[in-house]
Amino acid sequence: MLNLALLIAATSLILATASAADPPPWRLTDAGRALPEARPALVVVTPGVPHSAYLTWIEALEQEGLDAWTLQLPARARQVEDVTAGVGAAFAALSEGRPTPVIAAHGYGGVFVLLAEVQPAALALVGTPLAAQPVPVLVDTDAPLVAEALPWDPDLLGGLPTEPYAGSLAAAYARWATEFPAYHPPQAPALLIASGIDPVAPPEVVRLPSQGWPDRQWWRAGPLGMEPADPTHAQLLSDPEIARRVARFLAQEAR
Repeated sequence: MLNLALLIAATSLILATASAADPPPWRLTDAGRALPEARPALVVVTPGVPHSAYLTWIEALEQEGLDAWTLQLPARARQVEDVTAGVGAAFAALSEGRPTPVIAAHGYGGVFVLLAEVQPAALALVGTPLAAQPVPVLVDTDAPLVAEALPWDPDLLGGLPTEPYAGSLAAAYARWATEFPAYHPPQAPALLIASGIDPVAPPEVVRLPSQGWPDRQWWRAGPLGMEPADPTHAQLLSDPEIARRVARFLAQEAR
């Protein structure tokens, strides 16, 4: 394991996989300024969404005094287990000789965090489903070898930036809309944010499934009762005020 000095000095940490036959390495990147004395904040980038879509979050986290790191998962990862293993490995690396990291995730990135069963100091999940939906409105879910978009109508997502990723993960995203995987509720303080017009994680699959969590705050984004003004799935990631709310929560809960 890298010692603390090397971890701090690294601006991009590559966690090697066991053999050449394994998926490409997970990329853990110090996303902003070098803040070696600050608490690490791990931003889990959803496979299929580009790293650049998270810049608003990175800026907000560092403005709150956290040391923002991003985890980009291998584009050719074939299985959900590949991704959850990456989350666990990245969390372990950031925990080495430093305060316990906090985690922020958007959309399906948050599902991978739950399945990895890591124990952050605090957790923020934005637009992340926590259960199956009663009536999901998916597009064609036939999984190609490489998917180009999430399995939802792009107009409903609100222009979420996407990039190619494994079709098997796209199939998992679609499957989770009707058959959600089992997970253990996190024990850390958690902030959950959802929007009434988000097809990926409408409020009913966020608020109710989390009622038994030991320490969670729930917030419905947007002016309640004015659905057209609610943020889209894409805006949950790009809106500066939501980013600041996430960053403030993580910084305060981890003190």
